[in-house]
Amino acid sequence: MGWVLPDHASDQRCTELSGGLAGHTQSGIFRMPRADARSWLASLPGERNRPGGVGSDSVVERKEGLALGILRPPGSLQADEVRVDVRWEGEDTAAVTFETFDY
Repeated sequence: MGWVLPDHASDQRCTELSGGLAGHTQSGIFRMPRADARSWLASLPGERNRPGGVGSDSVVERKEGLALGILRPPGSLQADEVRVDVRWEGEDTAAVTFETFDY
């Protein structure tokens, strides 16, 4: 997607789908240090989808992790929206998943 993965990212996998009702979409997963997750999410470029009750960086905090929505991300990715979800896997590790949507 043109984003720089965080330092110490591991287990990266990406899937690309074309055609159908969803248009061109991508999804992926990787793992990273839990302590770095929020700052990495906040550094991602693009117009933020700002649901109610989130801070100025638009990162949504939940008991099980974090979430971020980006509308029309800049760069080479042709997508209307990217949703990034972070799930805590333990004290030190987070699993980061993303999915693009082309409406």
